[in-house]
Amino acid sequence: MTGARTRRWAWRALGMIAIVVVAITFWPTPVDKPFQSALARLLGVLHRHGLPEWITYSVVESASNVVMFVPLGALIALLAWPSLWWVSGLLGFVASLTIELTQALLLPQRFASAGDVVANTAGALLGGAAICVLRYVQLGRQRR
Repeated sequence: MTGARTRRWAWRALGMIAIVVVAITFWPTPVDKPFQSALARLLGVLHRHGLPEWITYSVVESASNVVMFVPLGALIALLAWPSLWWVSGLLGFVASLTIELTQALLLPQRFASAGDVVANTAGALLGGAAICVLRYVQLGRQRR
């Protein structure tokens, strides 16, 4: 799972995904602003058709923060020593804290949030844990 070819691919993918995350998080205005009313209307329609009422705009926004950091965490864990998969969460936390502090200090139209730090860190940890589980399964298959 961590041959030279896989590592090269993982580094390239990590770089590309990092660029996308930086573009999204350091955009001067919230990237979801043009879609807020459309998403709110869609959620209203979905609520009328059985979507639980607790799934609100803020829940979707928080979930998107988790999802955005899952690939970063997975790639970091893939590039780390197998026993250091948890570093993905630590680096996700540092990256997220840097993003939120930068938004608070330099981007007045953005909203820095401790909740975003938690969601981003959780996403990075989930990605890292997924790689840890996949490695464990792969190791079990190799021992058979």
